[in-house]
Amino acid sequence: MMRKLMILVLFLVVSITPFLLDYNSLAKNEDIYSMIENLETKTPVLLKKFNIPGASISLIENGELKWIGTFGYADIEEKIEIHKDTVYQVASISKSVTALGIMKLVEDGILNLDDPIEKYITRWEIPESVYDKDEVTIRRLLSHTAGLSRGGGYPGYEPFNELPSLEESLSGIGGGSQPVKLIYEPGTRYFYSGGGYNLLQLLIEEVTGKDFVTYMDVTVITPLGMQDSSFRWIEKLQNRTAKAYNENLELLPNYLFTEKAAAGLYTTIEDLSKFVITSISNYKEDNFLRQEIIQEMYSPVLEVGDLEGFIYETTALGHFVNTDKKSKPLIAHDGGNKGWKANFSLAPITGDGVVILTNGDNGTYLINEVLNSWHYKVFQNKRALDKLCHRVNATIYSVSSVLMLWSVMELLQLYKDLRRGKRQILHLKNKTQFVLKCGISLVLGYITYLLNRHIVPILAFLNPRIGHLLILCIFIRVLVGILQLFTTKKGNSIYYK
Repeated sequence: MMRKLMILVLFLVVSITPFLLDYNSLAKNEDIYSMIENLETKTPVLLKKFNIPGASISLIENGELKWIGTFGYADIEEKIEIHKDTVYQVASISKSVTALGIMKLVEDGILNLDDPIEKYITRWEIPESVYDKDEVTIRRLLSHTAGLSRGGGYPGYEPFNELPSLEESLSGIGGGSQPVKLIYEPGTRYFYSGGGYNLLQLLIEEVTGKDFVTYMDVTVITPLGMQDSSFRWIEKLQNRTAKAYNENLELLPNYLFTEKAAAGLYTTIEDLSKFVITSISNYKEDNFLRQEIIQEMYSPVLEVGDLEGFIYETTALGHFVNTDKKSKPLIAHDGGNKGWKANFSLAPITGDGVVILTNGDNGTYLINEVLNSWHYKVFQNKRALDKLCHRVNATIYSVSSVLMLWSVMELLQLYKDLRRGKRQILHLKNKTQFVLKCGISLVLGYITYLLNRHIVPILAFLNPRIGHLLILCIFIRVLVGILQLFTTKKGNSIYYK
């Protein structure tokens, strides 16, 4: 009886303990100086842990740049370190900067947010659909609520390939995109659409008579003092651009983009910090835009929902918006292209901000670590994704621990019984029983294989190793189960004749 009670207690301890642990490497600090010290100490460790070549991080407090940290390598092969002027490709953060350019046209009275896009464009038409194209407005395009398809996600084009025209990209011609179509009723749901920003790029060109890059340089990038940024990979940026790497630290090409508004911005940690600082200042008073224009840009449009809802609550114009328990907004956007991961987040009421840029496919893991720490400093509570990650990590570690303990106990008991002669290797009376038990073994092995194929990639979104741990523990338990299949209590064996 006492032995059973001890085993029960042991299983309870093993299953509950993971829920009491913190799985973040960065501490939850309440002041910026402790956070800076923590980042300077832990970031190199995290880069190595997650196979990330390099990163730049900035912290903003009271609307002022307080710190920039640079870590790792811009070029692993040549051992070129990351510096403050290292250039990154920031993927979908391009959409937030583009939104600023659109809102400038709104402020100048050239555009109306609630006008249909086709009122202004002539070079391309949205394909006919069961839904009303006149409901595809500029506001809905900015907020991913226009009902348009993704447009293929825009992974970019190899540097040696000729780039398609903007119209060809919208039509899905050129190999790097898919046709932009109206697939949902406009205004009824959030659906992330890079294709929508492709249309906004065309809109800017048509109403201004300038190419998109020129307009953005003159109207947004230069006025914000972002002298090391461009929507085109221009010569002055090329020698300072970091190289991009995959999850195994293998070099990737520097993909180029026709879809510049959706994914094509090159920038530095200092320049993107200027963008964030301007946004914070503009929320409180007239600055780059009138205050009411910037506040409209940050006004929630629709809930995000589904799995993305664990990261962002609502979509706004070129940004996403979360709110804390006191209704203080958090404005943010992330970016991810092949070999590049980035994020900026700002709390306009408190004047806090953070920018994280990385040149590796695994950069998201570092970004989440930094955001978890920064969010706690600013709002004094955990972000929703941090809470989800804790629950998932704790559950997987708990299940894995129980499986391992169970396997070890069963294996020890099996070993003892075999040594004492209480159990013996099963001698099958006929081939049917042998085939049956082999079949059961194969089925168990195949189930483990399927779990590995489907669960590991899902869990890798939160933790690159936790899925492998779970599958390993399942595999060990299956092996022990198979060993038990081929043993029997002494006296019950049926010998083959």
